[in-house]
Amino acid sequence: MSRTPPPPPRHLPWKVAWGPGEMISPGGLQGRSPCFWRAFTEADLAQPNLRSAPPICAPQGHALGGRQPDMHRVVWITVRKSDHRQHQAGFSLLELMIALTVGLLLLSGLLTLFNSTKQTYQWNTQLARLQENGRLAMELLTREIRHTGYWGCTGQSTLNNLLVTPNNLSWLTIERIHGYDHLQPGSLPSALQGLAVPGNDVIVLSGMDFSQRTLASHDACAAQFTLAQTHDLQANELVALSDCQQTVLLQITQANGSNRTLNHAASGGSIGNRSDCLGGDCSGSCASSWYQFAPGTPLAPLRSIAFFVGNSANGEPALFWQLLNRSDTPSRNELVEGVENMQILYGFDSDGDRVANQYLRADQVDSANGWNNIVSVRIALLLRSADHMRSQVDDKSYTLADTRIAPDTPLASHPADNRHRLVATSTIQLRD
Repeated sequence: MSRTPPPPPRHLPWKVAWGPGEMISPGGLQGRSPCFWRAFTEADLAQPNLRSAPPICAPQGHALGGRQPDMHRVVWITVRKSDHRQHQAGFSLLELMIALTVGLLLLSGLLTLFNSTKQTYQWNTQLARLQENGRLAMELLTREIRHTGYWGCTGQSTLNNLLVTPNNLSWLTIERIHGYDHLQPGSLPSALQGLAVPGNDVIVLSGMDFSQRTLASHDACAAQFTLAQTHDLQANELVALSDCQQTVLLQITQANGSNRTLNHAASGGSIGNRSDCLGGDCSGSCASSWYQFAPGTPLAPLRSIAFFVGNSANGEPALFWQLLNRSDTPSRNELVEGVENMQILYGFDSDGDRVANQYLRADQVDSANGWNNIVSVRIALLLRSADHMRSQVDDKSYTLADTRIAPDTPLASHPADNRHRLVATSTIQLRD
């Protein structure tokens, strides 16, 4: 009668032999000499020092070293690692070469995938940055162009410019919008000639700032305004007044915030005014003939901006503006990096219906003396990436507002390099 033997101890490799007087042959010992094996009865397993038990050889054709296990008892046979040596075989040279070749192929594939992913990421990053720069530049230009030309309720037709304009304000014009074309670089005001990159158009926008004050009174003979509110206006600041009959552009010669007065005398001021008289019959009596603004007339600082493409501190092109606000000293700021070229066309209204009949260059508008007839602006920007990411040289030709931009064009060109480039265009309607 047989029964299931108990499991062997887990800390030793065991072989099992069962039955009364079962014989163990060399084949049963996996071809090794039986003397390499130790045989234990179940009673031997209870000994605390099992591995130090003396070896019992099992010659061929004999029972386990003459030790006959009891009926229905299990004899476990184990081999001590110190009693034999397992056969160990290494890799051949051919196997090593094959393994190295396969490993190199896998590594090459991983490196190729990594480089491809990296280039794709860099390409997408540069493209997203170009698109964002183009969007930001157009948003800034659109906002300022739509707000240009605000001279109060009279508009531009009755603007009276009393300023004695010196050279550092030669770019300041009384038109709400004025442009300078790259085809006539000599027409660019001297104050901007050293700032704008050749081959780019320049646009100047002028009007009243939206931070307005109102007059409490105007003493024409004293050339003095009294404001209805406290103010932070300063001497030499350029301001405009508009009362739906006329608009006057002048410079403050004295300012007193405590008593809310402003003076506009012809004497004094960094720029100066041509006259104390702001309109009317300036040859007559100041009390009866000179124009006097009524209480409630809006007064606001002048805001004039020139947009152009210049070089930043690191030598890269960028969109700049030169802002004339709060004083007669222009402040220049970099707005958007990577703007390489700007070309502009102006929508000319020839029949007075406030719809552009044709789009002209700035020099063509000058020839027609038609800046007061401009109703829209079409702007095209060429932007470039900061890094040289292209695998091939960019020698493409780009068209910006009917102007061809290429490495071989004489005036407006771009260098043949490995940068990414993007064209952004927009047509902006001027408000009445």
